[in-house]
Formats: sequence, structure tokens, C-alpha cells
Amino acid sequence: MEARLIDVLQPIKDNNFEISQGQNLSELTTLMLQRIGTPDPVLRDELIHTIFTNFIKRDYYNSDQLKNILRSVLNKNYLFYRIKMSAKEENAVFKRSYSVQLIPPIMKKHRQTGLLNEAEVHRVWDNLKRYMEQEKDHRGYIQGKGWAHSMAHAADALESVAACEEITRQEVIDMLPVIRRQFLIDQPYLFDEEERMVTAVMTMFKKIEDRERVEWLETLLYLRESWDDPAEEIIINNSKHFLRALYFRNLDNPCDEGHLRRVLEELLRELRKQEKY
Repeated sequence: MEARLIDVLQPIKDNNFEISQGQNLSELTTLMLQRIGTPDPVLRDELIHTIFTNFIKRDYYNSDQLKNILRSVLNKNYLFYRIKMSAKEENAVFKRSYSVQLIPPIMKKHRQTGLLNEAEVHRVWDNLKRYMEQEKDHRGYIQGKGWAHSMAHAADALESVAACEEITRQEVIDMLPVIRRQFLIDQPYLFDEEERMVTAVMTMFKKIEDRERVEWLETLLYLRESWDDPAEEIIINNSKHFLRALYFRNLDNPCDEGHLRRVLEELLRELRKQEKY
């Protein structure tokens, strides 16, 4: 089935994402959604995701169709597929991660056209929060299967929703601790996940006060419990990389006037004291 779907989708991509006569958009969409989490990186990433993104960008879907796609990827069979039972050797993460990756182009369309009502935007945010609270598979690139990259894709989705005017200060405040828990873990991030999440955080910071930004940043200062546990070295490195990424990104922030930069500098100095070597 997957080989046949590649045979259908590859000509669409090669033809500048034009559908040929006789192809039905609704049937094609259903087929792509059914295989959105395939472990085949060509079908999943180069074809299904790329075609979905271009179809959305080019207004192939009307409002009802876009909303149906969004409802589909937010449900338990997509965004939360096997999330509480999936072991790392399984492929379930691909379905979750590439469901997340469909959110940014749809939310961009919302910001351009007012596609969703306020309650629908909040529902997307709430589902992302639940997803962030539950995702445990942090693999980036998987040999032979391509990108899983759950946290990078989640970061892109968070940024796209946080940029919507409907998202409130309180929703941002409630999300920031969840991001903290996902990055202060004893598994190293190797593929710029922190850079992608910093992009989301910078957008989220626009919704909250300076005091609230600083209070959250201080929670990223990891204080080790043991000097003999190598897992803590990984957590400290994750914290350091995240703070550094935020520091350098903030250098380009014309509204900061150096205050946040000084806070980050002090946190990085304090974090240095937690390093073993």
C-alpha cells in the first residue's frame, strides 16, 4: 500500500503540487492522514508532510476541510497515539510528531483568515499542553527512519499557536513549566531542539510581564542532587544549552534593553557552579 501511495504522491510533488484530473482531494487527504506516521521517511516527510503543507498554503482546502483535518490530528488516534505505552523501539512517535507538525500551517492560515473561533484556538493550545505533558519519546533522528523530532515539532506548533491573539497571559504562564519539565531531562537533545523551543518561548514571552519571564527562567537553573550521578550532567547540559540559546536569541531583541540578558548571564554563571568539571 505504501509503495502505491508513493506512486500517487510523487507525481503531485514533481508537478509543483498540482492534482491531476481524476484525483479526488478528499480521498487523497484521507490516504495521507492514514499513513501520516509511516516509518518510511520519504513517504512521511518528503511527500505527505510536504504535500499537506503546500495544499494548505495554496488554499486547496476550504474552512470546513481544514477544521476537519485539525480535529483529526488532535484526537487520541493521532496526537496521543500510544503516548502512554509507546516504547522507544516502536514507531508510534512518528504518528504523534507528524500530527503535531500539521498544526503550524493550519494556525498560520487561521492568523491570516480567522479560520477558527476563540474556543477552537484554546482547544488547540490545551491539546498541545496535554501532549507536552505526556510525550516521553525524545529521539531526534532515527537511522533508517528519518526524523522523529517530537520536541522540535511541538516547539513549532507552540510558536504558531502562541502567536494567535486569542492565547492569553495565563495560558502562557501555565505552559512554561511544562516546557521546563521537557527540557530538564536526563536524555541529551542533539538536533537543535532547544533552538526551536526558544523560538516558541520568545513568542510566548510577548504575552507575559518581565517579572514572570524572570521567575520562569530561574526555574531553568538546575541544582544537582548528587555529584556522582552522570544523568545529572546531561540535565545540566540541557539547561545550559537552552539558556545559551535564549541568551543569544535575546541579543536581537530591541525591547529588552539588556535586562533579560543580564538575568541570563547570571543564571549561566550559577549553572557553571553545578558542572562537575
